[in-house]
Amino acid sequence: MNDDTVADLKQFITATITQQTADLATKDDLENLATKGDLSKVEQKMNQIQVAIDQSAIGYAAAIDEQVQEHEKRLGQLEQKAA
Repeated sequence: MNDDTVADLKQFITATITQQTADLATKDDLENLATKGDLSKVEQKMNQIQVAIDQSAIGYAAAIDEQVQEHEKRLGQLEQKAA
């Protein structure tokens, strides 16, 4: 490969990358988005999601505990019958 071919390849690669990344958000775009957006709404939504997760976890844990208690009763009855 000669120098002209290498230079042409560099130019082609640069143009291709520029075209492919033209629609991507830049770091400045993201910083502006963070400052323009209403962060309190985001925080409120995150809090709502956390509450929903907590409530579903409590319900799930209660259901598991109920199943464990039922199994304990059954085991106790089986042990009494075996003795």
